[in-house]
Amino acid sequence: MKPGYFLIPILLIVVMVVVGCSKGSTSKHPQLSLESVSVDSVAPGDSITFMLKFQNSGGSLGNGNFFSVRTRLNQVPIPSQDSIGSDTLITQIPDFNGAGKGEFKYTLGHDDLTEGAEIDLNDTLVIKFFAVTPNNDTSNVVSTPKVVIINP
Repeated sequence: MKPGYFLIPILLIVVMVVVGCSKGSTSKHPQLSLESVSVDSVAPGDSITFMLKFQNSGGSLGNGNFFSVRTRLNQVPIPSQDSIGSDTLITQIPDFNGAGKGEFKYTLGHDDLTEGAEIDLNDTLVIKFFAVTPNNDTSNVVSTPKVVIINP
């Protein structure tokens, strides 16, 4: 018998084991989705409200951390996506009474969106959200469409 005949079944078994293990491990990671963005205008004193849904079949997001990362598209040079700095806002997530799924509103004011920017320049942003549970399980990353800030 040729060795190639044994190699194909062994490869199939390895692929099935890897796929089976990876499907089982994702169930404990929380999932976020961006349901809506409410903006009338983003002038001084105004704010943007994001409606997000979460689901975590392996536990609760309660008492974890929620991250909002602001990326300025017209800033030169564009800062590194991997760094946590003034464009990253971290908020502790309320307990939600241990709920594994639900929805919440997240509001950013004009000052949160323009902090560190030259105030007389218009700005274009993309905001990314993710969460980390108390057990350090990280959710998926959700991005907004482009948000244009018009400064007077």
